[in-house]
Amino acid sequence: MHNNDFYSVPLSYQHLASRFFSDKVNDHEMRVMHYSLFIFDAIKAEFSIGPKERHLLYLSAMLHDIGYEISAKKHDSHTFSIIKNDPFFNCIPHPERLMLALIAGGHRKKISSEIRLLSITNQLIVNQLAAILRIADAIDYPRDRELRITHIQLHSNFLEIHFITPVFDVVQTRIEKKSSLFKETFDRSLKLCKSV
Repeated sequence: MHNNDFYSVPLSYQHLASRFFSDKVNDHEMRVMHYSLFIFDAIKAEFSIGPKERHLLYLSAMLHDIGYEISAKKHDSHTFSIIKNDPFFNCIPHPERLMLALIAGGHRKKISSEIRLLSITNQLIVNQLAAILRIADAIDYPRDRELRITHIQLHSNFLEIHFITPVFDVVQTRIEKKSSLFKETFDRSLKLCKSV
């Protein structure tokens, strides 16, 4: 991405909270954001993704469930539509706004066909960040506040994630279900390990 204006987008947590969140901290979004950035930081050097992509992932993680504002059913599609069309997001330049909508809205199922409106380079970025977001969202599937990622290691053919949680099997099953885009985009499988 090349638009320097993207860094000046005034979407802090407080700004987002004023529009989308209640007064209390939105625990799920915060955890997904932290897990996403943990994964991102472990693989960024290998895949040449940098600060702008990290900022885009941060925003996507914080916004991925705003579609619940409309309906729980197909909330991912509603998330895409809100980011793409709500005047609140007019501060985000093109193509980053569409990329944000695609990533946040693509955290569950298929990414919108509007991805074809982007350059090949930006299509790859969308797929990479949506893949990370799906894994982070899967990690928080049981909403276990005690879950801790202790270590992430990138290997030549897999990404190894170590974490502590009493519901390891639940998390593992969910990640396996949500990992296809990650495997396809990064050419890496996922290996999950229990930390002690």
